[in-house]
Amino acid sequence: MSKRQIILFLLIVCLPLVMLAWLGSRIAHNERRMVRQQFDDLLRDKLRDVDGTVAKFFDDRDRELLRLTDLPSHDYDTIRQLARAEPLVRQMLVLNPNGTLVYPDPRQELNDAEREFLRRAKQVLIDKDLVRAGADDGDALTESRTAGVAPTHGWYTWYWGPGLNLIFWHRLESGQIVAVALPRGRWIADLVAELPQTPLPSSDATDPDSQIRLVDSNGAAVYQWGDFEPAEDARPAVEIPLSEPLASWRLQYFVHDEQFAAAGRSAYFGLLIGLVVAGIAMAAMALLFYREYAREMREAVQRVNFVNQVSHELKTPLTSIRMYADLLQTDLEGLETDDAAKPQERTKVIVGESERLSRLIGNVLTFARQQRGKLTLRPTTGVPDEVIAAVIERFKPAMEQKGIEIQFDGAATTPVRFDVDALQQILGNLLNNVEKYAADSETVEIASRQEDGRTIVTVADHGPGIKPGHRGKVFDPFYRISDNIKGVVGTGIGLSIARELARLHGGDLTLVPSHSGACFRVELETEEVES
Repeated sequence: MSKRQIILFLLIVCLPLVMLAWLGSRIAHNERRMVRQQFDDLLRDKLRDVDGTVAKFFDDRDRELLRLTDLPSHDYDTIRQLARAEPLVRQMLVLNPNGTLVYPDPRQELNDAEREFLRRAKQVLIDKDLVRAGADDGDALTESRTAGVAPTHGWYTWYWGPGLNLIFWHRLESGQIVAVALPRGRWIADLVAELPQTPLPSSDATDPDSQIRLVDSNGAAVYQWGDFEPAEDARPAVEIPLSEPLASWRLQYFVHDEQFAAAGRSAYFGLLIGLVVAGIAMAAMALLFYREYAREMREAVQRVNFVNQVSHELKTPLTSIRMYADLLQTDLEGLETDDAAKPQERTKVIVGESERLSRLIGNVLTFARQQRGKLTLRPTTGVPDEVIAAVIERFKPAMEQKGIEIQFDGAATTPVRFDVDALQQILGNLLNNVEKYAADSETVEIASRQEDGRTIVTVADHGPGIKPGHRGKVFDPFYRISDNIKGVVGTGIGLSIARELARLHGGDLTLVPSHSGACFRVELETEEVES
């Protein structure tokens, strides 16, 4: 191992262990509070389950009372007989939309129960609380009825006698409100029958060292279950309010204090074990780092070689596809019938896509040679403008399809020595970027010139350009300005390869300032050929 690898190895081992030790001290400081919060959340979930049972109980009562209050007749005897026959009913009421009492009518002969109820509920009827429960005010009720709104129903709570009492109200389509006062003892007994019993059955999830209480608005216990008996002044671990109509009642959960301490110790011990295991695992991973690093490097080389070999294999069938596509295009151009139009268009697509695939393969192979340090040039004698014109001719159909005109101002007509394939690849990558990122540019301007043993080519478009924050990164391998541009795909290595090829020529590829769009400058050292 080199000195650098040894330092990296020590950092991988020591730095995580120091961070784990700091994290352990922080967690130890907050552990009990976290455990208590988790414990409280668990208890609240259990209370919410109980609240769900209470809510289901009242949902069932809703359905029963809706059936009872959907009166076929408001006959006095019929209502009185229904009130006597139904165990769910203490007293029934029928009110007009304005709050006047239809039943029991004080002007009629009343029995003892009806007189007593009216005496106790006198203030509720005077204040028209039941009418307001059905609508914000009388006008609102009238508007709702006129608009054809379906009858509504709900619960009204009020206090008299031993405490909270319930009245179920149902507003009919006629606007009248039929209400049922429930017998307090009956609905409480029925509700308690739905709750767990003490002693608890073996299937109940409540802990043996705990107790749950249902308390009323005065704090008095209505019902409780669980084997644990807390002290008289004990405070509940958690409590939650019940759902409507018992929103003023609460569920309280009492547990033995030892449960908190045991939970905290257990969690803390588990945390320490976890930290120790993590430290050992980190040390083991660090010991294996060098071997795994070497294995990954070998696999990376194998993957690069595989891509390189596959790319080489693809070149042969791709060359055949391009050759026969060109021949087919030539044959179709000799036909002047209308039937040849569509085949010609499809052949152009085949040629264009094969050329694009050829550029992609060329970029992959060039990048692979660059990574292995085997990227070299093969200079030959040629005229730069002729190479540029050939590249433009290949891109012209695709550019015209996107509405882009290529304008070429060539002044590099002197024969010089340079790598023709490299210049083609540089220009191809630049024009390919114009096609992808500057599709809304109406023109792309290419200019060339020769001076002092150098050939200079500029490619400028009028697209969205490159923001200053990206200008220094566009030449990095695999860097893309945006992955969210619709229809834009690629490898992100085109500009990196183009710059490397330019630098191998003793020049460079740079992004120069422009008023609009992006402008790239290619500079190559090209030795003039003596005639």
